[in-house]
Amino acid sequence: MRRTAEPERVPTRRRAARRTGVRLSRLQWIVICTMSIVLLVSLVLMLVSAARLEDQKAAIAEERAVYERRVYRTMVKYRGMIEKYAAEYGLRPAYLAAIILNESSYNPEAYVASTGARGLMQLIPSAKTYVKGTAYDGRMITDDDLYDPDINVCIGANYVRILSDRYGGDPVLVACAYHAGPNNVDYWLYKYSSDHRTLKYSEIPTQSTRDYARKVVDSYAIYCEHYYQDAAGSFARVGGLYEHSAGAGADV
Repeated sequence: MRRTAEPERVPTRRRAARRTGVRLSRLQWIVICTMSIVLLVSLVLMLVSAARLEDQKAAIAEERAVYERRVYRTMVKYRGMIEKYAAEYGLRPAYLAAIILNESSYNPEAYVASTGARGLMQLIPSAKTYVKGTAYDGRMITDDDLYDPDINVCIGANYVRILSDRYGGDPVLVACAYHAGPNNVDYWLYKYSSDHRTLKYSEIPTQSTRDYARKVVDSYAIYCEHYYQDAAGSFARVGGLYEHSAGAGADV
C-alpha cells in the first residue's frame, strides 16, 4: 500500500518564537511613552533650574561687587578723624567707618525728623549723655552741635565702645544694639539666642535690624580688605558670614 507523505512539521520552539517576537502590548507602549515624557520633562526642568541658579549667582555677585565699590569709594572723607577716635576708644577704625556709612553715608548734615537723629553717626539728642569721658566732657553740647563731624564722631565712638564692652566686642551684637538699642538686644539674647551669648542673623526678630547688622558686618569686611588689611586676619571669623555672629570676644 502506498503511503501519503506527511507534511513537514516546524519545530515547536521556532513557531512559538515567531508568534511572540518583540511585540508589546498597548499597555506596555503607553507605560514606555509616559516614562519617556516624564524623563524628558524632568531633564528640561533640571536645565531650566540650573540656568536660573546661575543667573541668581551672577546677580548676587554683581550686587556684591556694586556694594563693594560703593563702600570702597566712601571712606575718603573723615578718615583721619575716624582713625583718631577709633584709637582713642580702642575700636577698629574699619568698624567705626562701617557704622558711619550705614548711618549717614558720610553726610554730616543727615537728619531724621522722626527720631531727631543727626550727623555722621545719626546721634539722637539723648546721646549727648555719652559725652562724659570724651574730649568734650564738661562742655554744654546743643542738639545742633551734633552736626559737627568732630563732636559727632567723638560721642558716637564713645557709645560704640560702651556697647563693645557690653557685648564682648561681637560685631553683630554691637551693630544690633546701635540700631535697636541694648535693651532690645538683651531681650533677643534671652528669648531667641540658642546660646544666650550670640545672635545668628536668623535669630534677630526685626527685619530692619537684621538688614542693618548684615550691612555693617559686610562694610566692616570690605574696609578691612581695602584699608586695614592688618585687621583682616582677626576679622576672618566674621567676614562674609550671613548666618553666624563672631561670638563674644571678637574685637571691633
